[in-house]
Amino acid sequence: MTSEPYKDKAFLYEMYVKRRMNLTDICKHLENSFNIKVTPQAIYNWVKKYDLLKYRGKGRNLSTGGQTRSKPPALIAAEKRNREIRKRNAQRIRKRNP
Repeated sequence: MTSEPYKDKAFLYEMYVKRRMNLTDICKHLENSFNIKVTPQAIYNWVKKYDLLKYRGKGRNLSTGGQTRSKPPALIAAEKRNREIRKRNAQRIRKRNP
């Protein structure tokens, strides 16, 4: 690791992706652990440079091929009902507006 750990891809991956720390928390961690004062914008620039932004967000999946959780039957049934309702509503709208 370099003398400035926030410039190291492995460090940023660990903090930003695996631990899901936000940029401000990473800055606080650096100040407390390494006595390095850095702005969240500087952290963001390095995270962007290493293309780690894609890991944060709704569809993030860091599994390494382990078991995935299946949906409960009630949720599957509810999703099916909702799809059917949307389909019927779309058909009604098409009938009204030919």
